[in-house]
Amino acid sequence: MQLTHARVRGRGFRRVRRLALLAVGALLLASTTSSGTAVLAAESPAASDPHNFAPASRTVKPVSVHRTAGTVTTPENLLNGGSARLSGKDSYVVLDFGKEVGGLVSLGFAGASEAGRQVGLAFSETAAFVGVESDRSSQHFGSDGAIFAAVGGSGTYTMPKEKLRGGFRYLTLFLGSDGWVDVNDVTLQFTPDPDRANPRDYPNYFRSNDDLLDKLWYAGAYTVQTNTIAPDTGRNKVAPNPGWQNSAVIGPGTSVLTDGAKRDRTVWPGDLGVALPTAYASLNDTKSSRNALEALYWLQRGDGMLPYAGPEISRLDSTEGDTYVSDTYHLWTLVGTGLYHRYTDDTNWVRWIWPRYVKAMDFSLAKVDGTGLLNVSGLLDWGRSFSPGHKITANALLYAALTSGAKLADAHGDTAHANAWRERAAAVKTAANAQLWNPATGLYRDVPGAALHPQDGNSMAIWFGLTDSPAKNASIVRTLTANWTDIGAVTPEAGNLVGTFTGSMELTARLMANDDVDALALMRRAWGFMLNSPNGTNSTFWESFKYDGSPYYGNSYMSAAHGWATGPTNALTFFVLGLNPSDATHYDFVPHLGDLSHVEGNITTPKGAVHGTWDYTPGTFTSKLTAPAGTTGRIGVPTYGSSSVEVTVNGATVWSGGKFQPGAGLSGGSADGAYVYLTGAGGGTYTVTATGVVKPDSFDVAVLPDYLPPGYTFCATEGQTCTPNGTQVLSFGAGDHAYRTISGPAKCEIGTFGKDPAPNVLKSCYLAPAGGPSGSAKCASEGDVCQVDGRRTVAFGANGAFRFMTVNGTAKCNAAAFGANPLQGVAKSCYVLPDAPAGAWEKCVDEGTPCVVEGTQAFGARGSYWTAKSDSTANCAVATFGVDPLVDFVKSCYAWTGKPSGFTTECTVEKGTCSFTGEQTVAFGRNGSYVYRTFTGSTPCTEAAFGADPVFGAVKSCYLIR
Repeated sequence: MQLTHARVRGRGFRRVRRLALLAVGALLLASTTSSGTAVLAAESPAASDPHNFAPASRTVKPVSVHRTAGTVTTPENLLNGGSARLSGKDSYVVLDFGKEVGGLVSLGFAGASEAGRQVGLAFSETAAFVGVESDRSSQHFGSDGAIFAAVGGSGTYTMPKEKLRGGFRYLTLFLGSDGWVDVNDVTLQFTPDPDRANPRDYPNYFRSNDDLLDKLWYAGAYTVQTNTIAPDTGRNKVAPNPGWQNSAVIGPGTSVLTDGAKRDRTVWPGDLGVALPTAYASLNDTKSSRNALEALYWLQRGDGMLPYAGPEISRLDSTEGDTYVSDTYHLWTLVGTGLYHRYTDDTNWVRWIWPRYVKAMDFSLAKVDGTGLLNVSGLLDWGRSFSPGHKITANALLYAALTSGAKLADAHGDTAHANAWRERAAAVKTAANAQLWNPATGLYRDVPGAALHPQDGNSMAIWFGLTDSPAKNASIVRTLTANWTDIGAVTPEAGNLVGTFTGSMELTARLMANDDVDALALMRRAWGFMLNSPNGTNSTFWESFKYDGSPYYGNSYMSAAHGWATGPTNALTFFVLGLNPSDATHYDFVPHLGDLSHVEGNITTPKGAVHGTWDYTPGTFTSKLTAPAGTTGRIGVPTYGSSSVEVTVNGATVWSGGKFQPGAGLSGGSADGAYVYLTGAGGGTYTVTATGVVKPDSFDVAVLPDYLPPGYTFCATEGQTCTPNGTQVLSFGAGDHAYRTISGPAKCEIGTFGKDPAPNVLKSCYLAPAGGPSGSAKCASEGDVCQVDGRRTVAFGANGAFRFMTVNGTAKCNAAAFGANPLQGVAKSCYVLPDAPAGAWEKCVDEGTPCVVEGTQAFGARGSYWTAKSDSTANCAVATFGVDPLVDFVKSCYAWTGKPSGFTTECTVEKGTCSFTGEQTVAFGRNGSYVYRTFTGSTPCTEAAFGADPVFGAVKSCYLIR
């Protein structure tokens, strides 16, 4: 982890501080409950899983020769114990361990041409930076160089402990002198996760019918495993240049969770926000997280502020002014504390840190001003420039700290703080939604009135429960999709890189908003790109990368094994599998199916392992839960809006006709339109069968939101029947629409769609056009390759059902490339979208000046567009629309000049009378902005009749469907 503009200078903890920290840690460990890695009588399923990247032994050897230069004889012998000769200065062999590894390398030598020969060792995480100098790990602007073994004949060499290399995949052995040297052995002592006897033996596991997702789970687990280190092997703040040194004491105990394998090898509280849940979900390692948190609390300043990083970057006795400078990272420590207790019930530890915790909370609450929001003055944050103010990120974190802190206070028996913090949390939530929500974009602003609508703050708002309605959750995840490229979600608050920290947040937000399919699609795009990239470790996740896939943060200085990037692992366990603890004895088993058909796995609670498995076939959902005594679970059954789902548990009917029926030892049941929830599942086994569960197809309908796509044709009024030609998308609504695929006659009614997209008005149904989106051009059939000029948006699908993606040059035309199958059982194609948005859009201005048309406008370029309602004065700019549909392209704005989507007849202008036969829905407005009401026979075309003015100051009209 690195914070923007952070300065790294000076020396680390003094020896006395190191000893004090270790001493306190030892006392604390003696007084707390055990919450570390579970000791298993037999290997877990993870130990034998072929996707597990961890080695089975602490002794690791390279698996292939990546390349050679100069004169290297029989280099392949180094893989099997034979001898290879390096002859001549600068001759080298690059050995590939096949994945990220870390530790101490030992070499064996069979001989040398003469005494004083020098064999250099250089390290790289990625193939892009292999050579005779190591990639950078030590400082921003220095060089790591290489280390050298002196060889005079047969013998051995082991790297000095302080030169331990935390993360690398490639080892370059080179001759730094004339003559020759015979190397006959290369081994690595694997040092991460030092307390685990068998590095592969994870207590928890995950398995599904999607091979890539399984690999992503294990890659995230392995990433945090490589980030878990002995506390005396952290990165020294000051190291030789060239060179590196990893001998700093960074925490108590025997293992500490840090931010990265290669760098920084330091405790960063923000990184713990993702890495801590991953370490629990996969490794069941909470001890290393506790030690990391403890290192932060021990550096607390007298006024209560916590450091923005652990030792050695921060020091309590620092004379520098840059170690206590982040309000958000201060709050991440409090949030991490709540997560740790949630997974462990380690109340003894909470009691020990409680005075420090309360002092830290008071420090943040003192920054809440008359607006009701925390006003950031400690400016540093991940990947951002200096920016003060009432930030959505800080206030979402404050809300999370207050709500989790109230639970900690309950556990500690501190009723006064519990009640006070719940009241303060409610006030922060109210203030944030009143002052930071921007209804024009459907996102939260960075600060009140700001142009920036950040990925992190909006994702945190859902993740931590700051939003005040499901509609806001849906709006956020729908709008954030416009920031996607073919390799991930662009992060507007950090220079349009693909942020794996913020992307991890977005995954959780999407799953919490029940946007399961898109969450899995984003995993496959961004994390699949990292895992399969030829310039990666093919085993761990990166600190971040640029939208074109190139390295972020100083090229070789970038960390390719970074814990904050491991969001898929905890998201797959907590939401897709659905096992998510709410405290040490209570948990949810609420699966999010996405486009999967089978998932299984477990979590480990202080009471023992909780195992879950689920399967889906069209119409039927089954699951099985096994939990230990002393735990209580809530079982979730997805309904997708259907009211006809029936559920049995262990053969007893417990849900039928929309009501709970007592049985199977359960205590109650409820429904929220998305799930049936069954409560009170104690220790034991529960076999669940649900019928009437019909999962909708995984498709989108248009790259532009909030209007019926062009080309759809009217087929029925509500209550009538539509008949498709084959399999087509059917739309249902008036202004706002719901969509589903049909292959035969279907009733145009709420029951067919599972929801009412436009309450209190008479709706209609429309059938999608055959083939591609209106105005598009076919570029490939399914299974072939679509080629485009530069970057532009491509649709994959047919007959109204599509997945959209910004393609850079070429893309495989299949479901794997686009993240989901938009239309099962139908031959699909890829289509290039037109430069201008299809439909009744006319170009108004290029980016940078206002489009002086009030109403709905489209913003974008080359097929990538987004919409927002403008007051005619706002600039044609990212700020107005909240997202950037196509990074690094000059975009344009387009004004809607046609009739309302789906309404073909203008019946009168404003102040006239619109007459018709029977009951009909009438649209009132102009320029793409309308309100809808249902009348019988006629209606005045006035604001009074419709109850609102959709386009203030413009002459409007009234429209009928036909």
